[in-house]
Amino acid sequence: MSSRGRHARVFVVVASVAAAVVSASCTDPVLDETVDDQGNETKGIPQGPLHRAGQRCTACHQQNGVASEHPFVLAGTIFAQPKRQVGVEGAEVRLTDADGTKHITKTNCVGNFFVTASEWEPKFPILVEVAKGGVRRSMRSPIGRETDCAGCHVLSVPPADPLSQVGHIYLFATDEIGSPEGAADCPVDPLRPGSP
Repeated sequence: MSSRGRHARVFVVVASVAAAVVSASCTDPVLDETVDDQGNETKGIPQGPLHRAGQRCTACHQQNGVASEHPFVLAGTIFAQPKRQVGVEGAEVRLTDADGTKHITKTNCVGNFFVTASEWEPKFPILVEVAKGGVRRSMRSPIGRETDCAGCHVLSVPPADPLSQVGHIYLFATDEIGSPEGAADCPVDPLRPGSP
């Protein structure tokens, strides 16, 4: 074998190893931090549509996320009341995108909802209305590009930034209709962990 052939072969091996090292170290630090901020799963609530109520669903459920086999184009949680955060089952989440196409999805017994690309491929911005039992609440502004309600609607005690904290999404004010106990037949506790 000529020295030129050996050099070419060595170059290919070195280039392959370098590419493998670079691809193994290429992660998204922002996404990694968002996923880490979720913390551990809540004991007694298995992974699935009822887990992590009020957390950032699309942190994991996206193309490069740890749950990329189930990507969402939009997801979130609807709670009954601002202070006692019990998921609202069967609330309609009514969505209208920039092209005027509409999609309605419903919350499960912990208040979670999600939309997949096979169901709807919206064009942002998106208008949102939530309704159940004659009560309707509309977002005052459209969703610009955030695919995850908890990307903006977070609640930390004490607030990390009181001026920008929007708080979780809730359907009923304290004295309005709605069951603060949540769905009786929910297989997990619909009260958000850590809620008063």
